[in-house]
Amino acid sequence: MAKTLEAHDKLIREIFEGSYQFEIPDYQRPYAWTIEQATELFDDLYAAMQDARISGASSQYFLGSIVLIKNDRDPKSSVVDGQQRLSTLTMLFAVLRTVMPDAAEDITDFLYKKGKVSLGEKNEYRLTAREEDADFFRTNIQEPGGIAQLVASTDKLKDSRLRYRENATLLLEKAKALPPAELIALWQFLANDCSLVVISTPDLEAAYRIFSVLNNRGLDLAPIDIIKAQVLGLIRTTAGDVKSRAYAKEWSRIESSLGRDAFGDLFGHIRSIYAKKKQKYILVKEFQEHVTEYKTPVDLVDKVIKPYAEVWDFVRDADFEATEHAETINEHLSWLNRVDFKDWVPPALVYFKRFRQQPKLLAEFFQSLERLTYFLLVTKVGINERIETYAALTKEVEPETFKGDLAALTTLALTDAQKRKFVAALDGDVYDDLPKARMALVLRLESLVRAPGVQLQDAVSLEHVLPQTPPDGSDWIKWFPDEDERDGWTHRLANLVPLDRNKNSSASNYDFAKKKDAYFRGKGKASPFVLTQEVRAENEWTPTLLAERQKRLVGVLKDHWNLAVSTGTAPS
Repeated sequence: MAKTLEAHDKLIREIFEGSYQFEIPDYQRPYAWTIEQATELFDDLYAAMQDARISGASSQYFLGSIVLIKNDRDPKSSVVDGQQRLSTLTMLFAVLRTVMPDAAEDITDFLYKKGKVSLGEKNEYRLTAREEDADFFRTNIQEPGGIAQLVASTDKLKDSRLRYRENATLLLEKAKALPPAELIALWQFLANDCSLVVISTPDLEAAYRIFSVLNNRGLDLAPIDIIKAQVLGLIRTTAGDVKSRAYAKEWSRIESSLGRDAFGDLFGHIRSIYAKKKQKYILVKEFQEHVTEYKTPVDLVDKVIKPYAEVWDFVRDADFEATEHAETINEHLSWLNRVDFKDWVPPALVYFKRFRQQPKLLAEFFQSLERLTYFLLVTKVGINERIETYAALTKEVEPETFKGDLAALTTLALTDAQKRKFVAALDGDVYDDLPKARMALVLRLESLVRAPGVQLQDAVSLEHVLPQTPPDGSDWIKWFPDEDERDGWTHRLANLVPLDRNKNSSASNYDFAKKKDAYFRGKGKASPFVLTQEVRAENEWTPTLLAERQKRLVGVLKDHWNLAVSTGTAPS
């Protein structure tokens, strides 16, 4: 049976050294990438190259996907989706050839295969632009000297030709700014360590089905689309068209229920559950490599994707339903979702999937998971250690012998040293030192000091009660004459309050009495935040008051996260 769809991860060298002769069909829109997209492409490539050099690890950098109409033996490939990326990469090759004369012959191979004059051969171009742009693109980009000619041109251009010149100019400027060694490293990285997922089909109908999906969503083809094509293809091969259609319908139902973005995130979380390490390669490759059920696609859908999708649905929205403990579980989930990383999700999904019918265990687990997660956030643990920590937790949760007892989850426990470190960070400069944590911390504190059951709204901003730059002659200078002491209090929890949409920080440098009025004036409505209301009750804002307030507020978080150290140890 003829193959209807193939998807392969291909290195740039493999793609542009002869396996493909790309042709942009006339029905395609003109080249439309602006300097914004070209800048992003170059900067991302350069950053990835630097990361690879620093780490010393050989890893593939994924540049996206392209969709082609192509027969098995013929290198000619009609580009259904990917014109913008392929055209910009071709311009980058031409730019690098211009600034790297010693590598010109090597780079030219990525632009065209030289024809032998003695045999009457013509150059075979790796990419042929739309018919109306083909000669312009060939002359001004692919041929030697073309880029310099294009950048120097003062001709009045429009549409695709103007975009070619603007992006060529930008890429040339960026390349010229790099030293020779960096240029060589960038070229080697681009040729040997960057890849595209090439999706090819021999007929226009199948290609257009894919193309219409891409255009309707306004997105590039995502890893989940490639996995879907492969999984349903395997089901069709092993179980027939009827079963394949049924699973295609179920796949679409799950994706529609979660939403495309959340469905894509789910596959990353499933990969992490199985791989238990940082992702190094494209998701499709690692999903195939690590998720054991991938080889049995029906099990993959029934036993992996479907049950984890159900759990992920209420984990991400914090709307788990149960006869008891649901409110507590959802509260912990809501605070986990406020953290700026999602590495906690894989062990959460595994535990939820296993103990979904035991809400008491879930409540205890998520209370401890919240504590661990905020410890990692507040103490600024690096991403690699963070991933390793959650991977270790996943390993502890998975065994069939594990019955849900938290005492067996050593990863969730904090040592006395970790507790002291956590408390020290909470008691320090949370505004400047913890920009990614400060809002979540203040709002978590707010949720703990207010009456139970009172709904918490999001703050728009955090306000320093003691201003960051108090004016000379103000009460602030009278209360805080010592500059070092003043600086020491400015960014700590005791001096930070949340503001809602009806307030603003235009009063930031006012004296205390006037500032309080600015926070609470307007239709007689007080601030909805208890932490902010407490400020109104004070007549002065002094170091002594702040010290008492700081001790109390840090104590609230210590009690909530159980950060008391063991008896007999050194004081925290």
